[in-house]
Formats: sequence, structure tokens, C-alpha cells
Amino acid sequence: MDRIEDKPTHGKNASLRVEKGKIYFSRDAERKFYFALSLILFLAGLFYKLGILQ
Repeated sequence: MDRIEDKPTHGKNASLRVEKGKIYFSRDAERKFYFALSLILFLAGLFYKLGILQ
């Protein structure tokens, strides 16, 4: 069974990198993740206020 830290990254600007059992994200991948998370939380709050989610 392959260990996760032995898997190579694809390209120099890979968005996900694993070193010594720790997972590292590129700056761009982190920004996209938190932007999407912010949109999801905004929409959840909006739907809650409109009474769609209760």
C-alpha cells in the first residue's frame, strides 16, 4: 500500500502538496476554497433570513 507522502505532485505549481505527512495547499487553492466557503455561508444566512431554511 502506498503511503501518502510518497506520492509525487503533478507539476511545479500543484495546488496540493504532501510533505512528511502534512498537507500543504497553494495560495491560490486556499483562496478559492475560502471564497467558496464564504459564498456558501452567505447563501445559507440569506436563505435562513428569507425563511427557506429553518
